[in-house]
Amino acid sequence: MDVADHGPVRVLGFDRPGKLNAIDAALADRATTALIEAEADGSVGAVVLTGAGRAFCAGVDLDHLAAMVRGEESSTHTIGLNRTIRDFPKPLVIAVNGLAVGVGVTMCLHADLVLVGASARFRTPFTKLGVAPEIGSSWLLPQQVGHQRASWMLLSSEWIDADTALRWGLAFERVDDDRLLERAVERATTIATNDPEAIAAAKRTVRAWRSPAIEAAEKIENAEFRTLLGR
Repeated sequence: MDVADHGPVRVLGFDRPGKLNAIDAALADRATTALIEAEADGSVGAVVLTGAGRAFCAGVDLDHLAAMVRGEESSTHTIGLNRTIRDFPKPLVIAVNGLAVGVGVTMCLHADLVLVGASARFRTPFTKLGVAPEIGSSWLLPQQVGHQRASWMLLSSEWIDADTALRWGLAFERVDDDRLLERAVERATTIATNDPEAIAAAKRTVRAWRSPAIEAAEKIENAEFRTLLGR
C-alpha cells in the first residue's frame, strides 16, 4: 500500500496498478495492516482510501478467486479486509479514481463519504461472473440508491458513470480527476478537525442500526455464493 500523511489525514492507496488494483491475498493483507495501523495511530483523524493508476479497485483478482474455488488459497485475506473496512472506527473517505468493480463498489458502500473523479465508472458484475452479491451489498445498495436502481446494477452487470453515481447517491461529490485526491483530503480534514470522541460516537450510532442488517445480508449472500460456486 502507498501511505502518505496530510496533517491529520492518512491517504492509503492500493498499489497494484498493473492489475487495476484487483485484490489478491497479498494486497488484502497489506491494506488490512495499513488500516489497522491507521486506527491505532492517535495522530490520524481520518483516512482517505484510493488507488494507484487508472482504477480504484477492479474487484477480487480472478486468479485469486479461482484458487479459492479450488481450495488452494484461503478467503480469510479478503474477508479480513472487508471486515476491517466495514468496522473501521475512524472517518473513511473513498476517492474513486477510474474503475470500481465488484468489491471495489461494495467497499464504497461501507465508507462515510465517496468522492468520484470525472472518469470514475462503477460495475457490479456478479451476474456476469455467475456469483452472488457480497459484503452486505444486497442490503446496502438498495438503501443507498433505491430498490430499482440497485436491482439494475446487481442484475444487469452494466456500468454506471460518475454523473450517474452522483445523481443516484452512490457518491457524495464529483470533481475533476486532477483534483480528486486534493478534494478528498480537504473533506477528510474538515471532519478530522472535530472532536474525535464525538466522531467515534457518531460512527457507532450509525453502525448500531446498520450492522445487524448487514450481517444478516452477508449470511444469505455467502450461502448463495457457495451454492453458485458449487455448480
